[in-house]
Amino acid sequence: MRILVLLAGLLVSACVSVQASVTTTPDATLLAVQNARVRECPADRIQAGARNEGFGAQSGVVGEDLALTPVAGDPSKAVRLRRLTVAPGGVIAWHDHASVQGMALLISGEMVELRNTCRDPIAYRAGDIAREDAGTAHSWRNETDAPAVVLVSHVITLRR
Repeated sequence: MRILVLLAGLLVSACVSVQASVTTTPDATLLAVQNARVRECPADRIQAGARNEGFGAQSGVVGEDLALTPVAGDPSKAVRLRRLTVAPGGVIAWHDHASVQGMALLISGEMVELRNTCRDPIAYRAGDIAREDAGTAHSWRNETDAPAVVLVSHVITLRR
């Protein structure tokens, strides 16, 4: 009898169907990383010494260190990963990368960069990468109504 009840239960449960409507929205951060590409000044707009100042004083920027990894063979250096959140209208003041080189990946939002080697402002969107070599000096501004999030990775000298 128990076996008949179990079989009947299995048959009834096998007849039940579930209608599920699953919609997936792509994650914007994942898309930015998957579609990452270097954004540079157009070749015909490059000019050494094109600019020597930016958008003004630093404002509306929150920086958070996420990780630090020592450089093998040089205990005085490390690779630092930081997250910068730039509020609407926020400015990253003019600075150079003579002693700290790396790169920046825009994760969300939009930013505009003024760079010492480009005659024109460079617009960045999620997924764009800016290289920051020893010859780079630049400034950034968020000209939109939404925050921008940037991951920056640099080789830094550790304080003693």
